[in-house]
Amino acid sequence: MTRWIISGAAALMTLCCFRVSAQDKKLSNLTKEDFIADFRLAAEILKKQHPNPYKWIDSASFQRKVDSLMEKAAAAPDVVSCLQYSPIYLVRDVHTNLGVSADNAKELYSMINLFPYPVIIERGKIFINIKGGVVPFGAEVTSINNVPAEDIIQALSTPAYSDGYITSGLDRLYPNFQVMYSLLSPHETTFQVSYIAPGSRETKKTTLPFANPTQAFHDSKMAVHPLNQLQRSYVIYNNYYDDTKTGVLTVNTFGINEADAYKEFSEFFRELNRRKYKQVIIDVRSNGGGNPAISALLYSFLTREPFRNVYNYRTRTIDIALPEYAIADNGRRLSDDDIQTQKNFLYQRFDKDKNGIYVGNARLRDGLLENFPPDKDAFDGKVYVLAGGGTVSAATYFASLVQQNKRGVIIGHETGSGEAATTAAWFMKYLLPRTKSVLSVPMSELYFFDAATDKGHGVMPDKEVPVDKFISYIQAGKDPEMSYTMELIRNGK
Repeated sequence: MTRWIISGAAALMTLCCFRVSAQDKKLSNLTKEDFIADFRLAAEILKKQHPNPYKWIDSASFQRKVDSLMEKAAAAPDVVSCLQYSPIYLVRDVHTNLGVSADNAKELYSMINLFPYPVIIERGKIFINIKGGVVPFGAEVTSINNVPAEDIIQALSTPAYSDGYITSGLDRLYPNFQVMYSLLSPHETTFQVSYIAPGSRETKKTTLPFANPTQAFHDSKMAVHPLNQLQRSYVIYNNYYDDTKTGVLTVNTFGINEADAYKEFSEFFRELNRRKYKQVIIDVRSNGGGNPAISALLYSFLTREPFRNVYNYRTRTIDIALPEYAIADNGRRLSDDDIQTQKNFLYQRFDKDKNGIYVGNARLRDGLLENFPPDKDAFDGKVYVLAGGGTVSAATYFASLVQQNKRGVIIGHETGSGEAATTAAWFMKYLLPRTKSVLSVPMSELYFFDAATDKGHGVMPDKEVPVDKFISYIQAGKDPEMSYTMELIRNGK
């Protein structure tokens, strides 16, 4: 299955890519053998560079599956069909990514026939997410080209990458369904869709032509769900609802500096306290993480007493694997001085334990406030946290702080990264020579709360929106998790 990066901040169809030399070989001139060679190189880099490549798979199974994928790629009818056999997903890591170059991503659009409608995927069901089409908005898709919806979702579960055994990555994937589904079978000229219209029990069928990139992009922008596009367009956004005495804080990243974060958080919570609000909703459904110290800072505005803020980094290696392919963020090849500087940084901050694992030392944790006090403007009312597959890394840590300290109710889906651990920090980028694709590999694992093991699951929600309610909210054009939470508040639950 493909493991190409999808950028949540960019347009629906923008495969997250990496700008490299204008001398790139065009995608149409690349061969399956080019991609197979680079896929194998990427697998070798992961074996040597990833902090824990065999956490969820043993080395023999990893190699056997790589070989199987390459055989499938070799049998694919063309280059585009070959793309779905990238082996990157085998490490089951939400942070490891492979992206094509910008020029190749643009050319890819003209080489695939796109499914015409945006959709919503919710607990094994696919729903049409645009109004005015042949298939009505909110209709449940039961099959496409005679493939049942559950099989389609299963096929997409691999590129919907998450840590370990987490399956909620579809929360991040379904806004890009038109691209990701079409890559599984890139040359379909029609799509036979079976569906059940809202309010009906009858299954109907229709045949839809494929969409070209311009039309597909336009239709993706006409998607109805999620509704809080304004809130998601800012790093942090706040709303105040006097009728229910509820404040809503949408935090879309923890990758912000402490001064800016504190300003936003303190102003919001001071205002809640001034208005004597009774509850707050923190929305981190689209939060891709950042600095866990900022997660702890936000939690300090919710806690009633000092809390333990403990996390540390581990890695199998502090070396730089295959440095001849390593590049900087701007695509420049890393020099020998760059490589040595990186090695020195890690050497100073990691010590090898008795098991041969490098663990972050006091120098790495310098400034970490382990016994974190409540902020003087901390909020004492009820707390609801909206989370899901888009809640990753430091955002998962925030949700975990709320849940483990029994400070609030988590509503939504399982988080997209692990409750006990994830990968993070000091990403290495590698330019693969034949296709100019870029592999991004995290240098370490991040373990929370002194965890010794990782069961491969995220923070589980305390409440999920019942499926029937979810469907009714969608058909009414409402944000399901937010509407459900507001309903709980109004009903005093």
